[in-house]
Amino acid sequence: MEGRIIGIDIGGTTFSSTLFNDNLDILDVSEKEFISKLNSTKKLLDAIANQIKTYNTKIDGIGISCPGPLDSKNGIILETPNLKLLQNINLKKEIESRCKASTYIENDANLFTLGEWCSMDENNSKVLGGVTLGTGLGFGVVINGEIFTGAHGMASEYAISPVNSGNWESKVSISGIMKSALKHIGKKLDPETLYEMAVKKDKSAMRIWSEFGHNLGLALSHFINMLDPDTISIGGGVSGAFKLFEADMKNVLNEYCPSYKKFTINIFESKKKELSSHLGAALLVKKNTLNYIHEI
Repeated sequence: MEGRIIGIDIGGTTFSSTLFNDNLDILDVSEKEFISKLNSTKKLLDAIANQIKTYNTKIDGIGISCPGPLDSKNGIILETPNLKLLQNINLKKEIESRCKASTYIENDANLFTLGEWCSMDENNSKVLGGVTLGTGLGFGVVINGEIFTGAHGMASEYAISPVNSGNWESKVSISGIMKSALKHIGKKLDPETLYEMAVKKDKSAMRIWSEFGHNLGLALSHFINMLDPDTISIGGGVSGAFKLFEADMKNVLNEYCPSYKKFTINIFESKKKELSSHLGAALLVKKNTLNYIHEI
């Protein structure tokens, strides 16, 4: 029987999955499920496993995209700030025991970036950067079609690096946007509400998105100056507001990034978003084994 692979994306807010065949053609796509509705580690693990089982087919491999930092080699989620229910959990063993299929995990931004690279019309990006904007802030790097994970598997964990009184994730994330709304409007508003307000030319909402773009530009300037990518794809739920923060982000890059200013690095909003994370997770399975069937 033709092989079946599932790619899963677990974020700080939701999780979802896609069923692929051996050629990575899409066979089925799940609905998003909200983590906030689950109040224990066991319930979350069971819900992920149940979503896999609803495909009602033999699964030959499972790839999981999830927030870092991770011990991806051993399948362990470490002290991730955005998914507390799964902190220090061996996700690989937990899912394998429930679903009886080989399971591999990797940083969500890494797999998003890999999926974006694979989806390009022409895979001619030598150094592709990926950024995920959502509950957290993620960075990923794919060099010549391979994820760059560093010496210990923890490369690109830049979002937790300190800046001013916090870290980059505290500024460039949903929580950062809501703090900005509290500052400028007097109450914490979610990004979707602020997007709708900005589209209607609300000055306070437009200012919040301008500030977000400025902060993202500063974070990206470090990323670009260190890695000199030729392309950067921006995904995650907040990327839907790309047009509202794009100009301020690029103004900062023009000021601080010689490579961006001289070579016109292509920075764009992802069209596929979490589907790229699903695809990257499925590719993770294919990269880790030639024989997908796993005997537990």
